[in-house]
Amino acid sequence: MQDGRRKIGGPRQDERRDERPKGPSGHARRSPPLGPEALARRKRIEELMKKGLPLPLAQAVANGQMSANDAVVRLQRDDEADRISKQHGIPRPLAVQIAMGHADLQTSLTNRRVNAWLEENGARSVFDNAAADATQLWSLGVLGQETRQVSLVRNDRYEVEVRDEAGVVSMVHKTSIKYAFLTDDFKKVRKHLEYDKDLRASTATPQLRPQDRYACSDRKIGAWWDARLPVRMTTVEGEVFAGEIEWFSRYEVCLNTRAGAHVVILRHALSDAHEARRD
Repeated sequence: MQDGRRKIGGPRQDERRDERPKGPSGHARRSPPLGPEALARRKRIEELMKKGLPLPLAQAVANGQMSANDAVVRLQRDDEADRISKQHGIPRPLAVQIAMGHADLQTSLTNRRVNAWLEENGARSVFDNAAADATQLWSLGVLGQETRQVSLVRNDRYEVEVRDEAGVVSMVHKTSIKYAFLTDDFKKVRKHLEYDKDLRASTATPQLRPQDRYACSDRKIGAWWDARLPVRMTTVEGEVFAGEIEWFSRYEVCLNTRAGAHVVILRHALSDAHEARRD
């Protein structure tokens, strides 16, 4: 049973022993008084905290681990990192790198938008839309300096089934296709089409291995797309297309030319790509 205050046989409130360590005399041991240096350090910490430094930074300054100026810079950097992280939704470690000047905010935001775009559109292909409407006539630039006028019947993983103007159906391997655009846009495309004379003088063969192709990263193409910059893209057989990137995937880039045509260039058929000057 209990009496409401203690267990039977347990000590009363006034009988409980002091739990603090006892000295030789049996009295509770007290902490030794602070020396002059410790008192000065405590006072210094209090002064720094009154000036706005948080305790960890104030302790670091008082202990000689950093200067007061470095502590203020550190505090400003942390405040800036918090602002960047909250305003832009950036993970705090990256926000700290940006605040320190080790990373660029605009580049980080661009990379995030590019990654989000590719997450949703990385597998996008012009051939999916083309095959969905077999009545549309497309102009395909094919290796061997050939342009074919076809309608698309079916889009497979590595090949497209096409029907030419005579009604003949055939399969075309995608690695042999350089570009595609609606035949209705033929005059618009030709109006601003240029050629690289050296590449135009020879024919190319399909490059089956990615390491043998021209390297143009998602990040570079994505930066041009995000900034709506004019670009020039040259195929392995010398056709040079210029315009702004309307959309891109891991395999294709769609350019909106100055004449308003839409040309889809297959990335495996590129020999060069770079930013162009605005007229």
